[in-house]
Amino acid sequence: MPAAQSGDETSVHQARVASRRLRGALPMLSARADADALDRVNRRVRRITRALGPVRELDVALLLLSELESRGAASATAIGRVRAAVTAERLKRRRDMLDEITPARLNKLRKRLVDVAAPRRSAIEPGDTLLAAAARSGSHARKLRAAIERAGGIYLPERLHRVRIEAKKLRYALEVQRELAHSRSWAHLGRLKIQQDLLGRMHDLEMLIDRARAVQSVLAGRNRRGVSELDALIRRLEEECREGHASYLQTRPALLKLCDAVTAAAGQSCSNAA
Repeated sequence: MPAAQSGDETSVHQARVASRRLRGALPMLSARADADALDRVNRRVRRITRALGPVRELDVALLLLSELESRGAASATAIGRVRAAVTAERLKRRRDMLDEITPARLNKLRKRLVDVAAPRRSAIEPGDTLLAAAARSGSHARKLRAAIERAGGIYLPERLHRVRIEAKKLRYALEVQRELAHSRSWAHLGRLKIQQDLLGRMHDLEMLIDRARAVQSVLAGRNRRGVSELDALIRRLEEECREGHASYLQTRPALLKLCDAVTAAAGQSCSNAA
């Protein structure tokens, strides 16, 4: 967090990921923590994730623009116009982020986390916690499968974004389960990371398209050349989205198979416990 507060792009990303991982682990405390206190902590961590999110997305947009510029994939003028808009928005979002992650608020959250982690009831058996983690992974696997099926084979950005979110939730749930089981297996996690990165890039490209169109709307009617250059940039971004979708469709069967494997494993764990 200190480096994120100072403006370091990598640390903003790492802090956001850490907050998501923390949210994935908090449900494992439900059997031993006060429900209201746990809910308050979860809401605070969610607010941190949401504060970091827009800044991270804008950082990624700037990285994508630099990548396009280095490849000569679009007009430098068009890229410059969009970069200026993104940079201005990032400054505003960063101010909002800093208001949410002040040292005082983070210290208060740290104390609350220590408090909710302290045992409140009789000792919980490790096996019970592992069983709960397996059941949670199974639930997320079923939700991911449903999202994949709903997305179908047509390029629908919003539905594909839902697939990405569910894949991310399953990945974090499996990470918690892996730690509790003292497992060294990375098979499912590696597959989910690949899918998450692929779908994430498509989402980032879509966000950049929206920003390019917003810039274009300002120029409409008074700068035909600028509008045309932004049209070419948007087309290039759309092409990359379609290429990413084609790659996703190739790996879709393997992702469905992974969901079934996690669901089956969760069911087996419940049967063994019974």
